[in-house]
Amino acid sequence: MTPSLDVPFWRYVRHGVEDELAKNGIECVTYDSKDDANTQMSNAQDAITKQVDAIVISPTDSASCASVLSLAQESDVPVVICDIGTDSGEYLSFISTDNEAGGKAIGEYIASQLEAGTEVAQITLNQARINGVLRKDGFDAGIAENNLVDVDFKQMEKVNRSEGETYAQDLITAHPNLGAIFCHSEDPAMGAASALEAAGRTDVLIAAFDCSPEIVEGIRNGSIAGTSAQQPVLMGRNAAQAIVDHLAGKEVEKEITMDTMLVTKDNIDDVYDTLVEVALDDGEAK
Repeated sequence: MTPSLDVPFWRYVRHGVEDELAKNGIECVTYDSKDDANTQMSNAQDAITKQVDAIVISPTDSASCASVLSLAQESDVPVVICDIGTDSGEYLSFISTDNEAGGKAIGEYIASQLEAGTEVAQITLNQARINGVLRKDGFDAGIAENNLVDVDFKQMEKVNRSEGETYAQDLITAHPNLGAIFCHSEDPAMGAASALEAAGRTDVLIAAFDCSPEIVEGIRNGSIAGTSAQQPVLMGRNAAQAIVDHLAGKEVEKEITMDTMLVTKDNIDDVYDTLVEVALDDGEAK
């Protein structure tokens, strides 16, 4: 169960889950919640009615996940959470990224590229998502390395390119002295880059979270300063493996936390092959 297959990150997670389950002879049906908590709940009800043996969920937000977990628990269906997290509820395993450390890493990198006291802003995930809160907090800790000033942030709902473009326009208008914008996801980061290009603002750095072929190209051509790349394909595989192990009667780790990869112009060629394997394979190019 994914938040939205319109977002490249979730297509990478889906491939990891589906491919790993297929290797183990387990059928998988993927539901798209269209970034809507009610649709997510309807999907959960449908899956449980069809008597699935287990669920992997990447929640639309941390609050709504609790209701899905409660429903699954009532029907004795084990649930593995893959990213975002939940405010409460019982689950088999939680596969997450160290979002705070990833935010801090990209914040430290941006701090190293700017003068002390420079103003920066963020285009964040909805702060109802635990991962969004951690990315914001981590970035703020990272920019403190060079006393940068976080002057504003805009919360996304759809986490798409249009939001990134619109919010970047708003931020550079409201804060003409911005030195950088940190976008919490890859597609909005590309939207922000488009907004800066249209405004002729080559002086504003774009920091990203997550990765995509366009982010890679953006880092190479200089439109993206760098990114803290999650490992969504590997996250999906780990979530699927937790299901496989549980169904086989094996003990499953309750919490698995994965690192991000800091990708910049200085190391992009060195890490590219690894990125493709763990972060950029959606299964459709084969």
